[in-house]
Amino acid sequence: MAEEMSELQTWDDVIIDFLAGKKSAEEEKYIKDEVKKIAEIYKRQNYYGEESIAVLFDPKKSKKEKSQLAVDFQREKLQEILLLEQKPEDLDVTKLSEDYARKCADIENKYAASGWITKAAKDATSVSFATHVAKLTHSKIDSPSLYDSVISVKTDIITTASLTEKAIDGAVAGNQFAPVFQFLELELNGRKLAAEFANDSCQALHFFAKDGQELALWNANFKNVLAGDSPSTHALAKQVYFPILLNKTNESDSYHLLCHMKSSSLAHAIYNKVFDESQKAPKDLRSKGKYSEYPVFSFVANARLSVTASNHSNASQLNGKRGGKLHLFSTQPPTWQSQLKPPLYKKSLFDNFSHPSIKLEVDYLREYLLRFERIELSVKNPHRRKWIEKWVANIIDELLNYAATIQALPAGWSDTENSKLKLEHQYFLDPHRDDEAFQNLRKGSGWQSVICSDFSQWLNRRLVGKDKKFTPQAEHTRLWASLLEDPLREYNEMIEASSKHYLLKEEV
Repeated sequence: MAEEMSELQTWDDVIIDFLAGKKSAEEEKYIKDEVKKIAEIYKRQNYYGEESIAVLFDPKKSKKEKSQLAVDFQREKLQEILLLEQKPEDLDVTKLSEDYARKCADIENKYAASGWITKAAKDATSVSFATHVAKLTHSKIDSPSLYDSVISVKTDIITTASLTEKAIDGAVAGNQFAPVFQFLELELNGRKLAAEFANDSCQALHFFAKDGQELALWNANFKNVLAGDSPSTHALAKQVYFPILLNKTNESDSYHLLCHMKSSSLAHAIYNKVFDESQKAPKDLRSKGKYSEYPVFSFVANARLSVTASNHSNASQLNGKRGGKLHLFSTQPPTWQSQLKPPLYKKSLFDNFSHPSIKLEVDYLREYLLRFERIELSVKNPHRRKWIEKWVANIIDELLNYAATIQALPAGWSDTENSKLKLEHQYFLDPHRDDEAFQNLRKGSGWQSVICSDFSQWLNRRLVGKDKKFTPQAEHTRLWASLLEDPLREYNEMIEASSKHYLLKEEV
């Protein structure tokens, strides 16, 4: 855009700037498409042997300056191409120049303020502001979307009303109407343009109207965007109404809706939480094995539902920003445990380490490793290694959760003559045992490396499976152990810190 939004003082400035941005974007796209066509001609006729020509058409080497507008860069590039001395015979420079001039005139006319606003006002019937978008269930649904203005919050369920700041979606009949929504989303001093049309005497567009009659027509058309149509369902919405209490006098209270319309506002709040910008830096540090003073939040066993196949903005504007994905969280209940017993009579803590979610993660990992059985196709391939590390990380999370439940037992449970549990495993699972000799040995031994090694051997046995199709290699064994090292060290540091805090509190 030509100006920074902070410099825009009136709606006239904001709208002029918006249309100028649209104009620049369309011109830039046109030039880029033309340059690609010209580049193909030069490449086809072997002109890339000339280094200056090859560099000019190479997007990696020919880049705009940081302070330069994208459209200005494309204009300069086109001008350089037209002035090249070496030209293919079938490249008609005169026609190219004439077509470009004609296109610029068309774009100028298309985005002339009065004409553009008139067309946008007519198209406003195809745009609505919504919190619940019908098309998120099926793209062919043509029933109206809903704007949920309910403010009462339920304590037992998350609803749209639970959001402190609702992201309002734009439901459009087709992506060609997206610019109308973008126009109504323009903002000045914290107030959106759409909100201005709630006032029948709105003057936001006065500067562009030829007379009061045209201004009144624009205002009336844009105001309808806020009003919305009468709510109605659709066969493809899959909304099942179950009859209840048929003796009620009010028929609308006699049914229970089993499948609600998806809240795009709530889906977007979840999306922003999953892809929290503030998490990028600490997650990057974690991936590099470096320390971060900020915690990393992860969502275990979350799934993604694809809403649209290609043009995601056709369903809604926020759906376009989410890449056509809805994020689903696991709502599995915790596994019932009638009595928690420490692994006293087992040699290893892993003999008691089992959970349905662990089996699921191991199965995913095993299937993936079997698909790329050769080492260089699995753990040595950076892209595939990320998936492998993700599943192992989930298993490690479960391991540390299991350890935490055992550590919550009364300290000293491991102090018995009949215990068969390895000392190193006792050091891990009973860290607060009140035994000076035990604590001295715990601090002086390399018990963490034993835990990592035993974890690696345990995981290998699970991956081999009953059919023995998978054969772990030394590379796998080393990788499983190394992936546990940092989480175990960080976890133990947290345990040590809590122990010191507890001792200080006792002394006081």
